[in-house]
Amino acid sequence: MTITLPTVHLNGTSKTDLRAEYDAAADALHGFVQKWGAITCNGRDYYVQGPDAYGKARDEREAMGKNITEVINYLQAVREHLYA
Repeated sequence: MTITLPTVHLNGTSKTDLRAEYDAAADALHGFVQKWGAITCNGRDYYVQGPDAYGKARDEREAMGKNITEVINYLQAVREHLYA
């Protein structure tokens, strides 16, 4: 994914504010990732829906995990830019 990074200039948001906002988002996401990892994904919770339900749920969870990783990578790229 190509990321359009913010340009810090006099008419825009200050670097200090951008750093604080992106840092706060990264901190919140870190907490979310820990909670996400603690969620149980167990076949016993799906078997009553049929033999394919657990595999489908696992695949959906994996896809969501990839989306979360994309957000992490985005925040990291912008923060690296702002701190460079």
